[in-house]
Amino acid sequence: MDKRVLIVDDEDLIRQGMIARLQYLNLKPVAMYEAESGLAAIEILKNQPVDIVITDIRMADMDGLTLIRTVKLFLPDIQFIIISGYAEFEYAEKAIRLGVTAYLLKPISNDALKKAVEDVAERIDEKKKDKQMIRKGIRSMEENRTYLFEKTMNDLLLSQETSGSGSTAETTVYQKFPLLNRYVMVSMIHIDGVSYEQNYFECKDIDLIQFSIKNVFMELSSSCGKLIVSNLSNKNQLYALTSHKNKNQLRLETERLLTIFLNVMRKKLHVSLTVGVSTALMETVKNGAEEARESLMQRVIHGNSNLYFFDDIRILSADQIPVSELNMLRRYIERHDAEHIEVMIQDIFSDENIKKYNTSYVRILWTRITNMILSLSSSAAIDPEKIEKLVMKPEFLSSFQSLEDLRRHLYLLIMDCMSADADPDGNAKNKIKLSIKYIRDNYNRDISVNELAEKYSLSPNYYSTIFKRETGQTTVNYIKELRLNKACDYLVNSGKSIADISKEVGYEDSQYFFRVFKKTTGLTPLEYRKAHRK
Repeated sequence: MDKRVLIVDDEDLIRQGMIARLQYLNLKPVAMYEAESGLAAIEILKNQPVDIVITDIRMADMDGLTLIRTVKLFLPDIQFIIISGYAEFEYAEKAIRLGVTAYLLKPISNDALKKAVEDVAERIDEKKKDKQMIRKGIRSMEENRTYLFEKTMNDLLLSQETSGSGSTAETTVYQKFPLLNRYVMVSMIHIDGVSYEQNYFECKDIDLIQFSIKNVFMELSSSCGKLIVSNLSNKNQLYALTSHKNKNQLRLETERLLTIFLNVMRKKLHVSLTVGVSTALMETVKNGAEEARESLMQRVIHGNSNLYFFDDIRILSADQIPVSELNMLRRYIERHDAEHIEVMIQDIFSDENIKKYNTSYVRILWTRITNMILSLSSSAAIDPEKIEKLVMKPEFLSSFQSLEDLRRHLYLLIMDCMSADADPDGNAKNKIKLSIKYIRDNYNRDISVNELAEKYSLSPNYYSTIFKRETGQTTVNYIKELRLNKACDYLVNSGKSIADISKEVGYEDSQYFFRVFKKTTGLTPLEYRKAHRK
């Protein structure tokens, strides 16, 4: 018997006899529990799954009817069989009112016990079937409601009529997705063919993939409103809507949300997606689907597994995107080639390109590289905090002192995202190389080890260890050597005073500079100038 039974009686001999009789009658349950009191029975029922309770009506601490009444409060569907030596009608009447399926009088015959247990088991099965039918009916109704809503949403997105007319379709959609005083972006999500080629899914699994996409998208946290539905005219596509009261914040939040979304789907579910996104539309979705579709078409030129914004298409034409440079950068990231990654970043974000195409160029290329980094990372999913850093915020560009700072920042982000796949020391070495370049450019400033370690996200001790291993000297000595070499150059090739040279190379105190110079070279600055000038 595929049921779990609890026998409750304050006499052990009776409990053991009942267990033996069930086995004799071929009614052995899949699980058998026994309790010597009503309180002990309640404790078992709170901790173990039980289908049928066979209980005596007379027990020391709690009679069988009180036990039933108590248990029904938290397990309303459990089935009881009462056993009693009392044939009074009032017990049977109360038991029936409490929903007891069988009331057996002692002594119990084998036939009566077998029939009672089989009847109860059948009753449980019938109830289970009824619930399944009800759930199936509810699910069917829910699926029908979902389909009708998605059809309404598709009709609205594809409609050429002016939005805002108060149509039934708009009213239905806007009840779930309010747009009053809000901007909205329409995204077209395309399931890339590679998702079927990796042996994780097949074409027949498209409904399962769509189900997963909808659940992941809606579960991601976001400060903007969001909605997702199937594209009923294309099984490989879905529509997503995001809305916000602030237009700039909507672009930022949509980019952040979709970047995380693509990363999760790619790394955890092995589903590759490409997304086209419309402009920010005020209180309407009119033309949103068309703009999203046009944005998505960029995948034919620039490849899948990326985000394409309609605003970006209008700013830069295809021949202005450094496609070959991006492809080379991709290969270098795949090979963890830090040196060439730095060169390509310098090339892509050169002063000439940025001045030629303005800051919009930076945002567009930054978004491309962000998705490139996420798609190439072999870790399960990159830390959301790192994704937050990758998404460009409105105030982002103004936070840099120079274009060199911007390039260095992007390089470090790439290194951080690659660090999960690479040797930690190898990643630190790349950072040391970058810090050496920074020191060479800023040796005349007051630079500390702590400042450098913080700048490149390393602990001071670890930074110092790797720096010495790579250069053969401490950071302090390296800076001192740079300064003194430059001072020697000034002394020989310029007519600057000792005080001016001292400041030029980073020593505010000329007397201190004098002492350091003589201790290192064995000559005073003036003696060095006389000795080395032609």
